[in-house]
Amino acid sequence: MIIKATQLHLPQILDLNSKIIEYMNLRGFSHWNECYPSEAIFRRDIMRDSQFIYKINDKIVGIVSFDTQHHEYFDIIDWNPENKSAYFVHRLAVDPKFQGRGIANKLMEFSENNARKDRIDSIRLGAFKGYNEVVGFYKNRGYEVRGEILFDVSDTTFYGMEKTLSKH
Repeated sequence: MIIKATQLHLPQILDLNSKIIEYMNLRGFSHWNECYPSEAIFRRDIMRDSQFIYKINDKIVGIVSFDTQHHEYFDIIDWNPENKSAYFVHRLAVDPKFQGRGIANKLMEFSENNARKDRIDSIRLGAFKGYNEVVGFYKNRGYEVRGEILFDVSDTTFYGMEKTLSKH
């Protein structure tokens, strides 16, 4: 079940975030770490009504945030000029013990369906260039690499990826 997160969900979100950081570190990825994403970022997403959680029973096993907000670094990407509006997907993550069950697909489908409902033209996101599984996941969902950026949270390049949604 996917629902909008509230401040009451924050402890579980932070617990999941810790699991993701540990998982990423074990795989040699440093773009999720003790500094990013921070508790303040999750609090802000919840306050903006842009943080969503995937629950199984009462346990949060997946998260995603989406809205029109984006980091200024994304401004250098050569986005599709036909898309006049976009949601940016942030911090899609699934508990490592629950990966491989289609939860990330369900969270992305939820994000895309909400964008369509809100008459948004595309979904844009940043995907860590070196994480081939994640880049492949987005490509399989119809996302295209539109450029590369370097964030201040990592010394590694990210792809700016975009999917044009079917016209309303």
